[in-house]
Amino acid sequence: MIRLVRKEDINDLAIIYKDLYDNVDIGENWTIKSATDLLTYWYERQSDLFFVSEEDNQVVGGVVSGIKPWFDGNRLIDGEIFVSNKYQEKHIAKDLFKAHLSAAKDKYNAKVMEFHTYGDETEFPQNWYTRIGCKKDNELIIMNGNIDEIINKLN
Repeated sequence: MIRLVRKEDINDLAIIYKDLYDNVDIGENWTIKSATDLLTYWYERQSDLFFVSEEDNQVVGGVVSGIKPWFDGNRLIDGEIFVSNKYQEKHIAKDLFKAHLSAAKDKYNAKVMEFHTYGDETEFPQNWYTRIGCKKDNELIIMNGNIDEIINKLN
């Protein structure tokens, strides 16, 4: 069952989120607290686009993103989609995405979804996104930097 998130779902979702990142080596070391902080941020910012999936009355995954006005209309940005390792390959992410994208289109007339992901193009999760119609952007580049280092260089 897909439904909107409730505040009491955050703890269960944080455990799932942390567990998923414990199993991939991409340099992100999540804790229950940091995952709870992220998911609480999303709950407070965009709970009307924060959906969870339940199996046997247990939360097993979630999807959320924010709305940002852009030159070509409203965009979904900075999204997160995650499903418990125990429930992978049961089309839960597909169902979550369908509910999320439909709500964004209906409520905000969202036109485009932009996000970042990781890994090799031929492996999960990139190959999953490709299969559902997403492609690499030829113009946008994701950058990041250490704030202390940037301030030092600006000085």
